[in-house]
Amino acid sequence: MRRQTLFIIIVCSLFACQNNTTVYKPSSSGNINTVTVVMENYLWGSSVGDIVREAFAAEFIGLPQQEPIFSLKQIPLSTFSGFTRESRNILVVQKTKRDTFVLSRDQYAKPQVVAKFQGSSDKRITESIKEAKTIIINEIKKNELKEKQRRMQISSLKSEDLKSLLSMDLIMPSAYELFKKDKNKIIWFQKEIKKGSVNVLVYELPVKDSLVSFNLDKIIKMRDSIGQAFVPGRNKNSYMITEEAYRPYFKRVLVKGLKAIETRGTWELKNDFMAGPFLNYIIQDTLNQRNIVLEGLVFSPSSKKREQIFELEAIFKSLKIYKAKK
Repeated sequence: MRRQTLFIIIVCSLFACQNNTTVYKPSSSGNINTVTVVMENYLWGSSVGDIVREAFAAEFIGLPQQEPIFSLKQIPLSTFSGFTRESRNILVVQKTKRDTFVLSRDQYAKPQVVAKFQGSSDKRITESIKEAKTIIINEIKKNELKEKQRRMQISSLKSEDLKSLLSMDLIMPSAYELFKKDKNKIIWFQKEIKKGSVNVLVYELPVKDSLVSFNLDKIIKMRDSIGQAFVPGRNKNSYMITEEAYRPYFKRVLVKGLKAIETRGTWELKNDFMAGPFLNYIIQDTLNQRNIVLEGLVFSPSSKKREQIFELEAIFKSLKIYKAKK
């Protein structure tokens, strides 16, 4: 098992070298967060297929209804040719005499992540998948974030308010529009979707609020105070709060190399009947000695919400900060 782990690390470290080639490769294709799984039908219906689904169709955290992190499309090896090799994310699982695992980039198209497992038994294959799944998921997610940001950049919103009021910029699709702003430099963008909306709130916190001092309870209190002051509901005395029935997910991360806190959960309206998932980042801006808050809210009843939350993550991770003018 130690030899296999070392092999995985070595393969991943070779990614940068694999792109130094002049051989033409077509552009990859496919829906965002979709993985083409190449394995024989009998394997897909066996314990090996169960492990693949358990690993790569695991629950996407922070949604009110269960959705997978990736949508899996299984095809047998005999059909893996032509345009199917141009999928942006490919997972190959084969029964062979040798036990190997190879993780590569841009093998058939660009950009592309290809993970290939070969094993002499179901047990060997499943053990290898269990050990490598975190690395593969992280590589696919990075691939998808870059692709989503590339697509958003093609037709993006140009917001002077973000630059002039908050000395920053975000890549947002042009479907977003300025919805509301106030004297406290809280800016609200909104994109209308079928039967709902996707919302982006941006504001800053004074540097006296150290990022280290933030725990989940403090973040909930902060969100609820902003909701009460700035995000009203349809009814009188109605406003956005963090849903009380489910505790949000909380972790410390890096965004564009800056220390940050990521929180995922569900919002609801106090004294009303609306709810949906949210994504929140508090980012330490060392250039301007402040903390930036990026908040995304989705309202889309009776529909899937994974892609909206993923879009918000791609928007927030496109953050660009400028030195504030005095």
